[in-house]
Amino acid sequence: MEEVEIVNEELLRHFGPLSYEEIGFLLNKMAALLDKRGMNITIRKKVYAAMVESLENIYKHQDHIEHDKTFLPKFYLYMNAQNLTMFVSNSIFNHKILLLKNKLDRVNTLDKEGLKDLYKNTILSGNVSPKGGAGLGIINIAKVSENKINYTFSTINDKYSYFTLNVQIAHKHIK
Repeated sequence: MEEVEIVNEELLRHFGPLSYEEIGFLLNKMAALLDKRGMNITIRKKVYAAMVESLENIYKHQDHIEHDKTFLPKFYLYMNAQNLTMFVSNSIFNHKILLLKNKLDRVNTLDKEGLKDLYKNTILSGNVSPKGGAGLGIINIAKVSENKINYTFSTINDKYSYFTLNVQIAHKHIK
């Protein structure tokens, strides 16, 4: 059997600070691009939901590094024959890594039912941070992508790291 090379087409990219206006622009552009490529409404809604959560996480939770132009927020959306893939990056204080890693690892151990239960229990517990985060965004991303969330933390210095989230959403079932 011949191995098929998977070619990723870049659909969308953003580099730099985010505003709600920019988030809206990126979401509208993604919807138009996927519509133009004939993606069904279910796939467009999944990508939309994952993008909203990812971009809002950057907007609300990134830790700015003063006078830095290298580790600004980044967003990429790629498409190949099977998946739509998002890469979302931003700077984060090192002391926040363990908590975020634990949330991601926990979500990655759960199946569909487990994610539903965790979402419900998180809402009912009322454990919301001052910035509005309770980990619901991560749970939502896992629910809509129906995949494990890949992530990395790259150390910048003793105070900051660069966090990258990688989310894949299947748009074609491989036979």
